Amino acid sequence: MSSIQFMHRSHTVIAESTTPVTVFTGFLGAGKTTIILNLLKRADPAYKIVLLKNEFGDAETDSALARESHIQIAEMTNGCLCCVLVGQMKRALEELKDKYRPDRIIIETSGSAFPAPIAWQIREMEPLGFHLDSILTVIDCINFCGYEDTSYTARMQAQYTDIIILNKWEQVTERQLDIVVDHVNELNTDTPKIKADRDTGVDPSVVFGIDTTLFRLSERDADASKGLDTDTVHTHHSQEVDLAEIRRGAREALPAPVLDTASFVQFLKLLPADEVYRVKGIAPTGMSLYV
Repeated sequence: MSSIQFMHRSHTVIAESTTPVTVFTGFLGAGKTTIILNLLKRADPAYKIVLLKNEFGDAETDSALARESHIQIAEMTNGCLCCVLVGQMKRALEELKDKYRPDRIIIETSGSAFPAPIAWQIREMEPLGFHLDSILTVIDCINFCGYEDTSYTARMQAQYTDIIILNKWEQVTERQLDIVVDHVNELNTDTPKIKADRDTGVDPSVVFGIDTTLFRLSERDADASKGLDTDTVHTHHSQEVDLAEIRRGAREALPAPVLDTASFVQFLKLLPADEVYRVKGIAPTGMSLYV
């Protein structure tokens, strides 16, 4: 496994008025939100960080959880930053910068996002005071080998990144972890791989201040020829991602308890892991909520 100590760090000096941007990618259910929240807990309280979250659907479950950390959060829903919402991201970043004057902005992409269009948009905003600092990819050690073969998006996320963050590694055997790392290395040998601790995540000093060389505008045509263009993004979204949402209004007369927790958990366990990548939401179970 690559060691973080060998990672190249640029000594580029950015203006004080420039806001560095860190982009988190990772396939559906990889655990990006949890890692980001743990990262924020470890950051200097005086260091002002704003989170821009992208949800593919219009449910804001993760954002509701993130608000508990008392950080400033902006949400972009009903679309993906790398295609449908890429133009709106520019306006959202400008509004965050003007309103909060943050020391750093973290973008959490949807699980289906390609990094390239997002990175190019941030690069184009350098004259406006934004600097693409890093692209970080979260790998789900439990499920990555299951969807890597069928998901072009998951492979692109693992290939084009500054650091690969191995998440949920405590929940697999040493042999299973070795297999995951072997699969990741087949896609990206040289990029450093680090483990995210279940409780504390990753160290801010490791993932901040990278000054990425990925997706430079001068190399955009060459990158697009590798299948990183917007047309390819749209194609693979339509092939990979189906979104289903179930809502039941609070005004409807519902028996109590609404859900039996044990039965509900058993139902979730029966869902095929190779077809259903993620289930999230807030469900009432009697007097409490099950997240």
